[in-house]
Amino acid sequence: MAALKLIACDALVGLPRKPFPWLQPDAADLRLELDRLDIARAVVRHRQCLENAPHWGNALLAREAATEPRWIPARCFTPDGVPDDFSPKADVTAALMEGTRVGWMSPKEHMFSPRPWCAGALYAELAERRVPLFIDYRQLTPDEIDEILTAYPALRLVLLTVPRLGRSRNLYALLARHPALRLCLSFSYSVHEGLEDLVAKFGPERWVWGSGYPEAEAGASVTLLTYSAIPEESKALIAHGNIERLLAEVIA
Repeated sequence: MAALKLIACDALVGLPRKPFPWLQPDAADLRLELDRLDIARAVVRHRQCLENAPHWGNALLAREAATEPRWIPARCFTPDGVPDDFSPKADVTAALMEGTRVGWMSPKEHMFSPRPWCAGALYAELAERRVPLFIDYRQLTPDEIDEILTAYPALRLVLLTVPRLGRSRNLYALLARHPALRLCLSFSYSVHEGLEDLVAKFGPERWVWGSGYPEAEAGASVTLLTYSAIPEESKALIAHGNIERLLAEVIA
């Protein structure tokens, strides 16, 4: 069994306001983690987007990523854009001009509704430019996911930290209704033969891979994908091929 090329799509770097007693998830620590598990690249979000202002965290991420060639920096977006023009369109345009190819949102922490009445202008712009939008599954309700993708069916929404749900009635229905919806396979999804069933029903293109950094031991995610009973070609798509395609299809 050949080792998979891995691109982790869910790394969150940066020190929290209340420090973890057991680790320091800074740039140096993430570098060691990528080395330890031979992870080729990582889509990286910055915790300071949550602890402080999103635009300040984005600027900090850009500075740190400049010396980390394996990082794929993800831009934190809010529906009002950034100072001084507060325009979602201008924010997305500026991000693309700076080389950003991935976005993410955290509605609960930033205290806004993810529904289209509030964030619709941002979704429209991201969908038009084919920018993948990463959101933690815990940030949205199934009804909100359905409402967003019904209004913006071309939005490339990727759900992170998909939980152990067994044969989730919500998850299967959402995947069936919304072809642009994708899931991140990580430590939190440990359903017996769940990946095999979802790949058989919806195809391997609906997944990207995540390490769970720094929340979890990434070896669990590596094992989950490596030893799953799906074709090697499907494993390669999940491990790196799908996210590489999504990045390549962004309209800069």
